[in-house]
This record gives sequence, C-alpha cells and structure tokens, in this order.
Amino acid sequence: MIRLQPSTIIFLVLGIARIVLSHPADQSEMRMRPAPHQLEGRFTFNILTLTRFVGMDVDGDGKLSMAELDGAQPVIAEYLNSHIRLDINQQKASWGTKVKFDYLWPNAGVTPSMTEIEYAARNVDVTFTVPVAGRLLEDFWIAFEIFEQTGPLQTIRGMYEQEGKVLEVSFNFQEPEYTYDTGFAEDPFEQEAEKKAVMAPEPVKWPAWLLIPAVVALIVLFRSITARRRRTSR
Repeated sequence: MIRLQPSTIIFLVLGIARIVLSHPADQSEMRMRPAPHQLEGRFTFNILTLTRFVGMDVDGDGKLSMAELDGAQPVIAEYLNSHIRLDINQQKASWGTKVKFDYLWPNAGVTPSMTEIEYAARNVDVTFTVPVAGRLLEDFWIAFEIFEQTGPLQTIRGMYEQEGKVLEVSFNFQEPEYTYDTGFAEDPFEQEAEKKAVMAPEPVKWPAWLLIPAVVALIVLFRSITARRRRTSR
C-alpha cells in the first residue's frame, strides 16, 4: 500500500481542483455595448466551440485551414442568429447580417492548417451591429440556446458596457437568459434629444422629374451661348 505524505496529498488535491474548475475550452465571452439607437454585440468563441456549432472541415482531413474557417463565416453567423435569441424593447429581433469576424492570434492570415489540439487555444470574435429605429433602446433580452451542442459545462461570461460602467452576468445551462434595462427611456438628456429628432424637419426630396425642365433649360442656354460664339468668331 502506497502512503502519501500530507504535503503530497495537498498538492494533488489542489491540482485536481484546478483542473476541475478550469475549463478553457468550455468558456466563452460576450460583450454588449448598448447605445440609444444601436446595440453592438460581440461574442468570443474558441474554434473548438465553433466546430460544435457547425461543420467546417470541408475536406475531412482532420485539419482546419484558414480558407475553411473564412468559408464558414456565413454559416456561423446564421447559427448564432438562430441559437442566441434576442428581444429588443420586448419585441422579437435578430442580430442581422451586419457582422464582423476577427481572429485573435498573431498573423492569422498566414496560419497553416490547424489540428484539433490547437482549436481550444484559438479565439474568434464575432461582432454584430444591430440598429434600433423608431424609438430608444430601452431594454433587450438575450437567451443562449447553444448548450445542447456545447454540453452543460459551457459558460458564457457576459459583459454589459454602458457609459463607463460594466455589469458582469454569467450565462450557463441552468441560467441561459438575462434582460438588461438601459435606462435611456428615463434619461432626460436622451428624452430631449429624441424630441428634437422627432421635431426636426426632414430634408425635402424633390421628385426626379422636376429636374427635367432645369436640365432642358441648361441645354438650351449652352447651345445659345455656343451659337453666339460661333457668330462672333465669324
């Protein structure tokens, strides 16, 4: 029977605890930046998590090239639109198609094909910009429906950044949703700006056909001047 010294047991327990509590492959991030008429949402996933969402290894060689990762961008955006639900001002909304991808490792453009062991260490930012027209962005609700693909250990560290303040919210299998109140509707400065925007007259848009007489008059005037010059030169 092997007997371990107390110091060795403590070392092993701490090591196991560190492994259990640390799941870098199962951790993702979300950053929300609300504005009076816009919501910017950035989601950070590692490639291992993204491969659980969509298939990207097109040639089936067990490696992922940058061309395959680039080609998967529309499918990833569609998946996130379908599996991260969004309500704005208590109305169903979507993240839309205005999306930007950023690869968060050096010299990403010339990265050779990656093996699966590298996936967890490579992070990707997916940033959506959602316009909010017609009224102020008063509140928005987000619900993650990704845990069936990722597994119950997946967590999302949510950061809500507004006017220099940061609110941190954790999303997981048991708590997949959260409603954020921006406070813009109660802000007197925002209310005043909204009133001015409503009262401001819209620029007059003249029908295109009204320009025809002006164009004709310019042509006639140009021809008249040209004819005078010809007569004068004679």
